[in-house]
Amino acid sequence: LVALEVVGVVAVRHGDGAVLTDASGSAKVLDALRAHAKRLPDIIDARDALETKIAALAASRRTDDDLTAIDGALDVMEADIEAGGRGVEGDELFHAAITAAAHSSLLEKMMHEISELILETRIESLSQPGRPRDSLSAHRRIADAIRLGDPDLAAAAMHHHVAQVSDVAILRD
Repeated sequence: LVALEVVGVVAVRHGDGAVLTDASGSAKVLDALRAHAKRLPDIIDARDALETKIAALAASRRTDDDLTAIDGALDVMEADIEAGGRGVEGDELFHAAITAAAHSSLLEKMMHEISELILETRIESLSQPGRPRDSLSAHRRIADAIRLGDPDLAAAAMHHHVAQVSDVAILRD
């Protein structure tokens, strides 16, 4: 179901279940699933490279308004998880807030360019059992490091988080 959501065949909505969005043939679905599994490692490498640096910059450059946005994203994610959801929207808001706090227009543009690919990893990861709460905890560690203004700690926390989200069933032997 997660794989079908990632390739756009179904939409999973809290309270509604899975809704078919594309009734194309099975060959298209299988090709899309294979392509998704093949590109995930590259997406994860790009996320690690970009987001680790972004977290370090955010720790050095963040403002009070940035911290408010980061905390707001954590609240959205937590509320969704408490309501039985996966926290996808809050996760997106959190990473966007960290990117904004880095105050680097070029890195922000690069993240925007790969945002659809990152969404694939986000949905895949947050669909793993127990992952939404683990991800929320990792986000809090990243936020704490940024709040402390510690670039090395923020980079390490983000690197650990990206490694955590890369452990998904579709890539396991």
